[in-house]
Amino acid sequence: MTKTKPYALSKNQYAKILIHKRFKNFWWLYAIMILLGLLNLKTFNESSFSSFVVIFSLAYPIVTFLFLYLWTHAKAHNPIFSTTNLLFDNEFIYFHVNKNETKLHHESIQKVVSNKIYWLLYVSKGQFVYIPKDIFYTQDDFNKFSVMINT
Repeated sequence: MTKTKPYALSKNQYAKILIHKRFKNFWWLYAIMILLGLLNLKTFNESSFSSFVVIFSLAYPIVTFLFLYLWTHAKAHNPIFSTTNLLFDNEFIYFHVNKNETKLHHESIQKVVSNKIYWLLYVSKGQFVYIPKDIFYTQDDFNKFSVMINT
C-alpha cells in the first residue's frame, strides 16, 4: 500500500476548475452572447428591447462566472475542502477524510482529465475526485498511480 502526502482542495482551485469546465463546454454560448451584445450596441437606448439585449448579452457571462465563484465559496461545500489522505494499491484508491474512509476501485473511474497540476477522476458524469500531482513522495509512486488510473 502506497501512502501520499495529505492534501486539500482550496475554494479558489475548485472555482477555477468549475469555471474552466463551464467555459470549455459552453464557450460558443458566451461567444454568441457577447457578439449579440456588441452587434446591438449601436442601437442601445433606441428601444427598451435593444437596451435589454445589450445589457443581458454582455452581463450574462459575467453573472454566470460570478455565480459559480460564489457558489463554490458557500458554507455548504466546506466538507469538499477537508484535508484528505490518499492511499492506493494495485486495485483500490483509499481516501481518508474526517476519520471516514472511502474506497474507490480503479476500474470504476469512468474518465480521467489530466492537467499540469492535478487529475480529475470522474466516477460519474458530474462527479469527480480531485487529486493533485505533487502529493507523491517519490517519482515511482507518481508513475504507479498514473499507470493505475490511466488503464
